[in-house]
Amino acid sequence: SVKILASLIRRTMLARVAERSVVPRDATAFVAASLLLVATVEVVQWVGQRVRAVNSRKLLHVVAGPVFLITWPWFTAEGRVWAAMVPAAMTTKFACVGLGLLKDNKAVATMSRSGDKRELLKGPLLYGIVFVAMTLTAWRDVTAAVALMALCFGDAAAEIVGKRYGGANKLPWSPRKSYAGVAGFFIASLLAMSAFSLLFRHWGWTSDLFVGPVFLSALVGALVESCPAPDVDNLFVPASVATTFRLLSQRRKLF
Repeated sequence: SVKILASLIRRTMLARVAERSVVPRDATAFVAASLLLVATVEVVQWVGQRVRAVNSRKLLHVVAGPVFLITWPWFTAEGRVWAAMVPAAMTTKFACVGLGLLKDNKAVATMSRSGDKRELLKGPLLYGIVFVAMTLTAWRDVTAAVALMALCFGDAAAEIVGKRYGGANKLPWSPRKSYAGVAGFFIASLLAMSAFSLLFRHWGWTSDLFVGPVFLSALVGALVESCPAPDVDNLFVPASVATTFRLLSQRRKLF
């Protein structure tokens, strides 16, 4: 009986030690998600260096959002802070590069238009801040997905389509932008928003389709993006989309 009791005590102590040594799921997810995003940046930089036709800055602008969102199921339902730390860490690094505290020529070449590191303190910094804000305020909510998809896909499509097809149809209130760019934003963001709203539904985070709110949010985002505010559109576009979607989704019975 003494041996049995000693064996039980030993097993209990070992179980407690093992329990304490287990890395929390959210910490593990943070490391995995961070590694995935770092790998994404490296792949984009590699492609940009070898394929001249690829705009690495815009490619990273597009893919970072979807890649980050697909890591959300790795975290627990209470893991919003851990998840937000992923873009926060990368944004902090890029801010340090922009301030000259760190040197990363590859990051500057990938994320700036002119090669000036100070550009990272404008659009790219706001881009990262939006990721952090949406993760903290709309964790596992379709609001975050539609806002980030408008920022990633809509903004990129507006620039690409506008440059290619917008030469003869400039906007009267914003001569550097075009009706073609507005249409490109709307279609690309609508498709991306719809895809991720379905994905969030598949993950069990919502039971609604949000057809009306998604459509109107994409339209509002396209109109806001058409305004002449190039340095802050990375903030205004997702903010307007998130606000529109949240207001409309609260009245989803009308749709």
